[in-house]
Amino acid sequence: MGYVIGCDIGSQAVKAILLSDRGELLGEAGSSYLIDYPCPAWAEQDARYWETAVIQAVNALLKHCGVDKDAIVSIGLDAQVDGFVTVDASGKPLHPAIIWMDRRAVRETEAIGRMGDSRRIFDITGLNLDAYHVAPKIRWLAENQPQVFERARYFLMPGSYIAFWLTGELGVDYSNASSMLLMDIRRREWSSELCELFQVPKDRLPPIYPANHVLGTLRPALAERMGLSPKTRVVLGCGDEHAASLGAGVIHSGMVCDIAGTAEPVCAASAEPFFDRSGLVETHCHAHPDFWLLENPGFVSGGNYRWFRDHFGMEEVKQAAELGLDAYDLLNEMAASVPAGSEGLLLLPCLMGAVTPTWNAHARGTFLGFTLTHRRAHFVRAILEASAYALRDITDRMQEIGLILNEIRAVGGGARSTLWRQIKADVTGLPVSLLNTVETTALGAALLALHGAGLTASLNEAVEMTVKVVETREPNPLTHAQYNEYYQIYRAAYFALLPVFEQAARVSS
Repeated sequence: MGYVIGCDIGSQAVKAILLSDRGELLGEAGSSYLIDYPCPAWAEQDARYWETAVIQAVNALLKHCGVDKDAIVSIGLDAQVDGFVTVDASGKPLHPAIIWMDRRAVRETEAIGRMGDSRRIFDITGLNLDAYHVAPKIRWLAENQPQVFERARYFLMPGSYIAFWLTGELGVDYSNASSMLLMDIRRREWSSELCELFQVPKDRLPPIYPANHVLGTLRPALAERMGLSPKTRVVLGCGDEHAASLGAGVIHSGMVCDIAGTAEPVCAASAEPFFDRSGLVETHCHAHPDFWLLENPGFVSGGNYRWFRDHFGMEEVKQAAELGLDAYDLLNEMAASVPAGSEGLLLLPCLMGAVTPTWNAHARGTFLGFTLTHRRAHFVRAILEASAYALRDITDRMQEIGLILNEIRAVGGGARSTLWRQIKADVTGLPVSLLNTVETTALGAALLALHGAGLTASLNEAVEMTVKVVETREPNPLTHAQYNEYYQIYRAAYFALLPVFEQAARVSS
């Protein structure tokens, strides 16, 4: 029997899973790290955090599962998207990784918008001209840290960085490359026009391959530290939301993958490259070579919940530790005691800017409508409902541009909450399904490793033998009607506050 490892390099942790060649999930392990926030709307990580966490997660996985290292055929990767690491020729980082939620490059983005045609950029890439993406962040580095920019040999996305560290070989897959704002999405190659516009030399970008491409084998010294054979193949892999969609079985029309992690990307597979001219939904390459991925790249969601837990939920953290529970379970119990709509309390979940209902780097988190009758429980439920309203922004827009949606598949850590899944069903009016594992991101990487290593005839075969639905929450018509009214208030509040957000941004700058 052969085995593969799926390794997810996320925003707050590395997660590793072991999968057999029959699609059996045999174990999982993880190792966490922090995000640094040196300034408002900035977010960085030391890329060496990821290295340490990969070694720790794989070591823990092998210890737990007891599988012989020579039986592990390949390791597949996925990683957080829309960030980059500046490295020298040896792969040594020259600057902290500027990660996906960082919105520091607003001025550079605006300058590019004055120089170029944003509609032309959208036509080439399927993406919005926004500080969220990598190309403006590279411009920020060039203009604010010119010495680092000049020393840089490569600009690597997180997945490409880890792949290079593991193998010594360069590569980025179609899905990751399609989010950089530098790729011609139809031709699946770097755009000379955009590289010139952003002044990013093409020779500082890695070559582009399919997600199931075998990049190389493990460096011997690293293989020893990880407890693996140096013959273990490394499959390049893809972006995290792309892997999560693959691991959720979202490879057919009509299905949405809702990834409730630190951020909450919302993705739908399509056989055709639909383009949303409103800019809410972008067009990416899927991890599956036969599909495109229509997606909103992710409003901050679980990150908002974690912020509340860390600053206002210490009572639950302490109680959970004493009882051997998860603090989120206790917070969810609190939220369940509050009626739908949180008795008029609303949150705009824009704590790191907005990517829904519109893309706006100046938007900020706002609690609206609270009174002296509201308790902490109301604020907890409002956080859960805010993510559901943002999810509906995206599913509604997908349907407006022609996609027919039948089912949402909830994955990521937030999918474990029955209450949250029901809220999402009631807000969107779509059934929300739970799968046999919520950790579909690492699973997607493992499925790519299975197929890349030749252990399955196709990705479809790998998905079909592994992914199973175990529960579906249907929307309650009465609650859906209630949420319709609150949803309209949510949208009205957001658009009414846009001038305020712009004014506040001018003052703070």
